[in-house]
Amino acid sequence: MLINSLYLNGCTVSYPDKRIPVSEALSQGLVRDFDETIGNPDVPVFDSRQPVADLAVDALRGALKSAETDASDVGLLLHCSWWHQGFDIWSAAHYVAHQTGALGSLPVNISQGCNAPIAALELVGRSMLSDASITAAAVTVSDAMLAPQVDRWNLNYGCVHGDAGTAMLVTREPAASNSFRIISLASSAAPELEEMNRFGYDPTPGPALREGGKVDLKAAKKAYLTEYGIERFAQRSRESLTGCVRQALDDAGLSGSEERIRAVAVPRLSGKIFETVYRPQLAPFFGAEKLLWHGGRTAHLGVADVGANIADIYEEQDLRPGDVCVIVNAGGGYTWSCLVLELVC
Repeated sequence: MLINSLYLNGCTVSYPDKRIPVSEALSQGLVRDFDETIGNPDVPVFDSRQPVADLAVDALRGALKSAETDASDVGLLLHCSWWHQGFDIWSAAHYVAHQTGALGSLPVNISQGCNAPIAALELVGRSMLSDASITAAAVTVSDAMLAPQVDRWNLNYGCVHGDAGTAMLVTREPAASNSFRIISLASSAAPELEEMNRFGYDPTPGPALREGGKVDLKAAKKAYLTEYGIERFAQRSRESLTGCVRQALDDAGLSGSEERIRAVAVPRLSGKIFETVYRPQLAPFFGAEKLLWHGGRTAHLGVADVGANIADIYEEQDLRPGDVCVIVNAGGGYTWSCLVLELVC
């Protein structure tokens, strides 16, 4: 989808104060079957008694300040999360709008796993391109993988999970700083792979109600791959990942080899996944030297990976106006996405 006329402003990350190095978790015996290519990130851990959604509130306040945008200008607020936000049968999106003063917005919750922020940006783009009355929209994120229901150290293969919130504003005019033009966005889904996260399980009446009272993503994946093998997933993943990258570049009028494409960020999973999945599939488009993996800093931030990657690129890559960065992401379900941004200022 070619967008071109909308701007992503003030992308902000909110981390909890507490950090636990993976080496400390290992020394305490908290990590099983450790993938050494995860490294030793300082994992951000939310341990407050406040709602997890406060991470998104803090991030949105920062984004509004950075973009010099009043909360009353936000007409649409899409809030992304994967796990419990603080209360049962409750809308975290409305909470974020209430706490930040975005009382004129339409708050909507998006549950799309780790790829939720890209899905939200796509919905924001379609909404704003078709409805001129929306002058500004917010995409917020917050998640924390909290015990006892979730074991952040052993939840899934190829990662440990950190906690964070992010926020970004989409407007019709660029902000005075920290502003990207949204050039294009493309996604490719493989709905038939949803079975991978439930294979061999019976439904439950609520979250974390399986025997043992913990969420376990590994068992279903292991059973699925035992039944079908890895190639079915690997082939679909290759097709979807390269397909969405090619589409986003085509929509943007780019080949991928342009010098002004300065950085290409990927999910913060393990170094092994970066080297065996993302590098070989993305290097033919962009060249290996432009690929960025930030997993060794924070571990996997789930739905917050997208915003954290954009923020880190802006702060660290010494971009100049006209430079392009690419955000590649994926989420369970499965969906793969590619976002192309051009720095304005």
